[in-house]
Amino acid sequence: MTLAAPATNPATSPVANPATSPVANPATSPAAGPVAAVPQALAAVPRPLVAGRARAAPRPLLDPLLLVGGDQQHIVTRAQLRALGVPSGTIAHRLRPGGPWQRVLPRVVCLQTGRLTTHQRLRAALAYAGPKGRPAPQAGEVLLTGAAVLADAGLPSAGHPADLTEVDVLIPGRRRVADRGFVRIHRARGAMPGGFERDDGLWSTSVARALADLAPRESGRRRFRALCAEAVQRRHCELGELLDQLLARPDARELTGLARVVEELTAGVRSVVEGEARDAVRGAGLPEPLWNPVLLLDGRFLAVPDAYWPQACVALEIDSRAWHLRPADHERSLTRANRLTAAGLPVVRTTPVQLRRDPGPVLHELAVLLSAGPHGPHDRVTWRRAR
Repeated sequence: MTLAAPATNPATSPVANPATSPVANPATSPAAGPVAAVPQALAAVPRPLVAGRARAAPRPLLDPLLLVGGDQQHIVTRAQLRALGVPSGTIAHRLRPGGPWQRVLPRVVCLQTGRLTTHQRLRAALAYAGPKGRPAPQAGEVLLTGAAVLADAGLPSAGHPADLTEVDVLIPGRRRVADRGFVRIHRARGAMPGGFERDDGLWSTSVARALADLAPRESGRRRFRALCAEAVQRRHCELGELLDQLLARPDARELTGLARVVEELTAGVRSVVEGEARDAVRGAGLPEPLWNPVLLLDGRFLAVPDAYWPQACVALEIDSRAWHLRPADHERSLTRANRLTAAGLPVVRTTPVQLRRDPGPVLHELAVLLSAGPHGPHDRVTWRRAR
C-alpha cells in the first residue's frame, strides 16, 4: 500500500506561526540576538523521516497493467500498453532478450516468459487480427474459426486443442492482415457472421462456419470428410446449416472433394468408413441403399442401420470400435444388429479393414441377398431418412 506524506497545518507549525516561533519573537528568546537564534530555528524545523519519504513514493506504473494482464491471461497489445501510460522505452526494455516480457506476434505482447498456454495462443491470435491502433477488438469483430473451433467442440478428427499448431481467425473482408506465425487469416465475404462468446471469453464462429472456412485447405482430404460427418453425427450443427455454409462459398465448385462431401452428407453418410462403403457399393454396381435411415416395424422404432435396401429388406452393419464415438456406441451397434436379425431382416456385417483390403466377399453376399429379396417383414417395415 502506498502511504501519503503527513500534511502540515499552518496553524500549528512552529515555523509558520510567528507568535510561537523562536526566530520571529526575539524578545522571548533566551539568545541575545539573531545569530544565536539561528541554531534554535534550525532545531525547531521538523526534518522528514527517510521512512516517510519511502511511504510517500508514487504508485508503481505497472499496477493497472498487471490487473489488465491477469484478466487477459497476460496477453496485451502495444496499443493497450500505451493507453495505460507505459512508455515505449519501458516496453522495449521489458521485451529485451532475457527480459520479463516476450513478443508473441506483431503488436502483441505476453507479460511473462515461457511457453504460451493454449488459451494464450488463441487470445494472442485474436489480438493480432484486431484493428491496429485500438487497445482491443470489439465483441465479435474478429472470430476464431477452423480447427480451433472444431477441436474445442470435441470432434475426434480435429484432435486436442493443445495439439494445434495453427490458429484460424476470421476477419472482415476489407481488413488487411496477413498470416503471421501460427495465425491463419480468413476473410469474410460480405458481412461477418454472427459469432458467440465462449465460456473462456473468446469469440468464435459456429461449427458449420468453421468447417466452411477450413474447406479450401482440407476439402480434398479424408480428414475433412470425417470432420463434416462427426459434426452432424454429434449434433454440433444441423445438416441443412452445414450444407448452406459449404455451398455458400463462391469457390465451392472449384474445391477438390467438396462436392463429394456434400453428396455424402445429403445421402445420409455420417462417417468416413460409411463413405468408403458407399464407394465400394457403387463400384460393384449394386443399387444405392439408404444410409442411416430410421426403420420402423409396424410403426414402432426398430433400428438405425448403417445402410438399408428397402426393396429387398436387407441391412448392412459396419462393426468397428475405432469408428464409434464411445465404447457404449459399439455395444449399441451390436445390439442394433441383433435386433434387426431378431425381426427377420438379413444383416450383412463387415469391418472397415475388410472393406479396404478385400471387399469382394461382402459385396458378393449383398448381391445375392438383394437379388433374392424381398426378405423377412418387408411389408411391415417403413423408414424415414436420416436427419
